[in-house]
Amino acid sequence: MSRTTHRAIVEVGPGRVRRLCCGTAVAADDEMSERYAAALGAIDDQVALVDGRPVTVASLWHDALRSLDCGSPDATKAMIVVHPSWWPASRVGVVTAAANGAVMQPRSWLLRQASTAPEATVVVEIAERLVSIAGDSKRERLVAVPRRTGLRPVAEEVAAIVAQLRRGPTSVVLIDAPSAVAGAPAVATLIAAAVRDAHNGQTAVVVDHARLTQLAHSVRLPEDDLAQGAAAAVGVGPRARKLSGIAAAGVVLAVAAPAVAAVARNGAPATEAARATFLVEGRVALTVPANWPTQRVLGGPGSARVQVTSPSDPEVALHVTQSPVPDATRETHEPDETNESLKGTAERLKRAIDAEPAGVFVDFNPSAVSVGRSAVTYREVRAGHQVRWTVLLDGAVQISIGCQSRPGGEDAVREVCEQAVRSAHAFG
Repeated sequence: MSRTTHRAIVEVGPGRVRRLCCGTAVAADDEMSERYAAALGAIDDQVALVDGRPVTVASLWHDALRSLDCGSPDATKAMIVVHPSWWPASRVGVVTAAANGAVMQPRSWLLRQASTAPEATVVVEIAERLVSIAGDSKRERLVAVPRRTGLRPVAEEVAAIVAQLRRGPTSVVLIDAPSAVAGAPAVATLIAAAVRDAHNGQTAVVVDHARLTQLAHSVRLPEDDLAQGAAAAVGVGPRARKLSGIAAAGVVLAVAAPAVAAVARNGAPATEAARATFLVEGRVALTVPANWPTQRVLGGPGSARVQVTSPSDPEVALHVTQSPVPDATRETHEPDETNESLKGTAERLKRAIDAEPAGVFVDFNPSAVSVGRSAVTYREVRAGHQVRWTVLLDGAVQISIGCQSRPGGEDAVREVCEQAVRSAHAFG
């Protein structure tokens, strides 16, 4: 029999970096607390500003994890790092590189320690901008619901998806309520009630920070499992190969199963044409067709972008780019302020378009409305196809979605385009 052992468990995200267990509690000083916040806030970037000085994000994460290593002779190698299950592989890769041999685990792994039958457990994780649902403990297949509507509609939508993912009437639904996520306890309570109401008393358990800490203290793993996890973290195991392959493409599908669009509001399955997945890239998530291949495009005309292409026609595609909003200091959803920000965005885009050859960018509209969202729109004309661009603002992020089709063939991408624009949002 293999021996079991216990390791320090460190929580990275959502919202905080902290040690959940091992020895004494950790009270971070102000300097380290600032570095933890900077590491999380800049995880999608290369460099962050700390005290007005540029610091590489890699060094921030290295320092953060070293400060939480319990003073072990093996440093971070004696650590299990738990990250949000919905994080894209690019984020997991940043922490993996800094962890230097630590075992990386999705948050759902720790949450499932609360169940006596992990394989029959559905895990719900609440984040600032989305709620993820995992129904497969082996492949970690996720479904995501954006938190763009009221709390109750989100709870009902999550309950409908749980019905699709749960395994038998005895399955348990664990609902993560992270203390660092604003409103998480209220959302968790509503989701638990919706799950119980929809499924005749289905067991739904809310896991708060105190309960998560208890789980972390009680975890004991066979040493061979820890060795496999450490091997994957440094890039020699099958999980690491999978992550590195995805990261190399620059794209992560945080949802591997049909996502929200695949479940109608009334709980009925959607048509095959509507089957979709959440594409997560950097700080942006949006819904795209589940069977359309995704790649990063770095060359050719236009900005570096993510391209999602129809499997039946290479000239039918979605393009997604993102950038920080200049001078954005806080998030706002007030209509007047959003329109004022869009006005500045429109002016910058117009200057860039005017600098291009005539006839490449046409039909510029600085105050358009696209599927009910305020936007700047224009059309890009290229050989063999055209791209209709919709530029949105969500907080401090500018999201640009290009809908590509052959000349006169806009119907081929219209439904997919509207779905992408409607669902696109930034998250932290």
